[in-house]
Amino acid sequence: MRTGQMEQRVEKVERRVDRIEQILPTLATRDDLQAAISSSDQRMRAHVFESIEASEQRMRTHVSESIEASEQRMRAHVSESIEASEQRMRAHVSESIEASEQRMREAITASEQRTRTELRTHFDVVAEGMRHEVRLVAEAVAELSGRRR
Repeated sequence: MRTGQMEQRVEKVERRVDRIEQILPTLATRDDLQAAISSSDQRMRAHVFESIEASEQRMRTHVSESIEASEQRMRAHVSESIEASEQRMRAHVSESIEASEQRMREAITASEQRTRTELRTHFDVVAEGMRHEVRLVAEAVAELSGRRR
């Protein structure tokens, strides 16, 4: 290589070194980077912690509202079910009572009919017996009256 070329290359290198020396003081050192990372780490941790707390509060609020809404729906459903059940039970009890009353009326009517028939038969027997006895008495009176004459 010639001397002129070598001088040009040395000059280029010196210019590059000069530019590097100008930029070098502005570059961060290891300590600067560690301080920046530490500060960024603290800010990130604080941000994550705040985000988690805010999310937790939103979730608690959402869960609480959801539970309350669910409870209200369940109460309404239970009330409607109880009312419907009560109406069905009342209708069933009323129908059962009416059917029982009807059966009782029929049983009482049949019993009254049997009792009337039995009483009529009994009175017919008693009346027949009394007629027989009245005849006997009338015959005895007639016989006694016939003797006295």
